[in-house]
Amino acid sequence: MRPERLVLLAATLALGVGCPGKITEPSQPVTVMELPDAGSLARSARGNLRFKGPERLTNDFSNALGLNADEVCTELGQYQCAGLVHTVALGGVDPFGRGLYEPSGVTAVTTPLVVDRMAFSACTRRVDKDLATPGAALIFKGLPQTGAKLANVDGPELTTAIGELTHRALQRDPYTNEVARYLQLAKDIEASGNAEPARAWMQAVCFAVLSSAESVFY
Repeated sequence: MRPERLVLLAATLALGVGCPGKITEPSQPVTVMELPDAGSLARSARGNLRFKGPERLTNDFSNALGLNADEVCTELGQYQCAGLVHTVALGGVDPFGRGLYEPSGVTAVTTPLVVDRMAFSACTRRVDKDLATPGAALIFKGLPQTGAKLANVDGPELTTAIGELTHRALQRDPYTNEVARYLQLAKDIEASGNAEPARAWMQAVCFAVLSSAESVFY
């Protein structure tokens, strides 16, 4: 499966490879890193990227966004995406339903769509929670809004939210080019005439991070 298919066309922004583990709180203020020169990076001794699969994806999305596992993604509001409906597409097994006792070892043509579905569902849930209780927001907190718009698309509050999201999902500081592109994304969404540009930006930047190759491979 090509990693680039996992990223929303309008937000193909995150780079690198990592494996989220224990969630750590971001430093204050947010540290923004310069993108390292490719020539300064050492070649991996293993060079063996692996798709995370249903359980790891669910757990990592859950931890990154502070959601319960059953909140990450459901179909028809009740059937878990990774644990029941799309398990096989994500490389899992289904011994009772399809008689599949061993994983196929390869991803399916629908795998990118399922990952996108899970990432967008989880991000929408997190954004809705943060907007509903701004005083207890986990990631998108302290973002000044004018109606449905962000009051300042270049404001430091957006950079702080980007840093919080990157820390929780990728366990690192954001790179300067990522911050610049995410801020530009806010301007592009507002210019598009979206009825709720603030909400749309929060969903899009969250989706871009969670559906990136760095997030879904280890």
